[in-house]
Amino acid sequence: MDNTQIVKPKRMQNRFLKLGVTTLFFIFAFSFAQAQLNITSSATGMEVSEATINAGEKLFKAKCSSCHALDRKMTGPALKDVTGRRDVEWLLKWIRNNNELRLSGDADAIAIYNEFNGTAMNVFPDLTDEEIKSILMYTENGPIKSVGMDVAPPAPPVDESLFNKTNWLLLLLAIIVFVVVLVIVRTIDLVGKLTGREVIPWNNVNATLMLFFLILGMSAGLYELSIHGKYTLLSNASSEHGHNIDAMMKLTFIFTGIVFFVTQIALFYFAFKYRQKKGVKALYYPENDKLELIWTIVPAIVLTFLVLGGLNAWRSINKTPEEGTATIEVFAHQFAWKVRYPGADGKLGNANYNLISEISNPLGVAVDYKAETLLGELEKDIVAFEEAIEKLPADLGKLKSTLGGLVGKDRANHLKQIEDIESGSAEAHLRLQIRRRTTQIKRVKEALQAKAIFTEAAMDDIVGEEIHLVVNKPVTFKFRSRDVIHSALMKEFRAQMNVVPGIPTQFTFKPIKTTAERRAELRDENFDYHIICNKICGNSHFNMKIKIVVESQKEYDTWMREQKSSFAKAEEAAPSAPAAETGGSEEPTETTPTIVLN
Repeated sequence: MDNTQIVKPKRMQNRFLKLGVTTLFFIFAFSFAQAQLNITSSATGMEVSEATINAGEKLFKAKCSSCHALDRKMTGPALKDVTGRRDVEWLLKWIRNNNELRLSGDADAIAIYNEFNGTAMNVFPDLTDEEIKSILMYTENGPIKSVGMDVAPPAPPVDESLFNKTNWLLLLLAIIVFVVVLVIVRTIDLVGKLTGREVIPWNNVNATLMLFFLILGMSAGLYELSIHGKYTLLSNASSEHGHNIDAMMKLTFIFTGIVFFVTQIALFYFAFKYRQKKGVKALYYPENDKLELIWTIVPAIVLTFLVLGGLNAWRSINKTPEEGTATIEVFAHQFAWKVRYPGADGKLGNANYNLISEISNPLGVAVDYKAETLLGELEKDIVAFEEAIEKLPADLGKLKSTLGGLVGKDRANHLKQIEDIESGSAEAHLRLQIRRRTTQIKRVKEALQAKAIFTEAAMDDIVGEEIHLVVNKPVTFKFRSRDVIHSALMKEFRAQMNVVPGIPTQFTFKPIKTTAERRAELRDENFDYHIICNKICGNSHFNMKIKIVVESQKEYDTWMREQKSSFAKAEEAAPSAPAAETGGSEEPTETTPTIVLN
């Protein structure tokens, strides 16, 4: 037989085999990719894709996560499948400007506002329809999870009833044991009284227990220190001044630790040694001047040493920033942070509380055309409030006519709205808002006429959602708050500063470890620096944070070149430049003679 006739079929078989394997691979890969998505269609009308959901997740974390979660109620409601409960067009209006929707008399908007005790959601006029719909698609699908062979099976559901029964059983057993021990002790005491002699030498028992608790407590304390001491005696600060603070903490713990061990050992040992004994009278000093001088002077010397060291560290931290130090403004509001960088001129523009607009100027930066836009917004608000007052009688009639059949939360919301209108509190609230906006209009107009607060420095400022710093270069954070007192904690940098409405505060430090270096040190690729709020400022206080990226000068310059001015008009857009390279920073002000704080 010809060899070529044998070779050809074998070649054909190999080709078919390769083609089949390749086809199966693509089928598997396609089904694998599809398995990552939980939905095939979306109420938003947009095509479901991994890229859209990922974009929505990123926006959700940046804009919504401080007040909302997918699966649980926080400051706002849980957002899982919110498109199944609300119309998409309504959601677009609600997310972009819920205040305007509420003033229009929308019943659902008013009900949500009342359900959450008059807490208004932030407005997001900067989001496009596509961006909002991507967020909604993310709430429909949830996070996209990688699917693989190493995925652990879901944990079996916990039987809550069995858990509760076990707890009650343990509580019952504890009560029985306590009662039995109490009965035994009372019986022994009774026997001792009847026989005239002590059955159990309680002084010796208690004295021995003192030694037992001394040994047990010290052992437990030393064990705990060996496990969690790394969180107490810190030595890995990521800022230049942080090493001084860590050193002060170590000295404090050393001094107080010595005193703690000496006093506790003496306390428990003396309780054992000088226990009551028959025929032995206790010896005591009613006064001893020498001892009193010793335990007064020695702690005074130690505390003086610690306080002077602390003052020296504080003075070195709070010294006047060097010339050329970069300046960044960190702005706090419930429940998020925003950051403002100087642009190409290296100077931050002025800002003022009265210039704040949730829609066009959330930080209240002193830009003249933004102030003029704000005047239009305030006048529009006044018109809306006046129309809302005129509609109150009609709203009252509508609320009463639709009350029948409502139960639970819906009925409670209805009754509250009726009570607010009948009592006059709804009208009083609307008139208060009119007076506030009238006052704000007057102040803004005075500022526009004086022009003192408006400078060119603000025109190229950049507003962002995360903080970028250059390693080994000092930076001054200037803090402002829009609503309540917050506290900016940067634990890895050993820095914290209160953020107070109407009173700008600041803190200067030098980061000495990049984010990448800190990740390598901790062996944690997911680590990030953050500013977190360390003041209880409301329901979502625990979730209020902003990421800090510490990087090289080259990486910072590359990132800064990608940023655009937030206040320059489109036809006058100014290029940005690294603030850390500039020679100085204009001091932003919060007040002027023409604009005063409320």
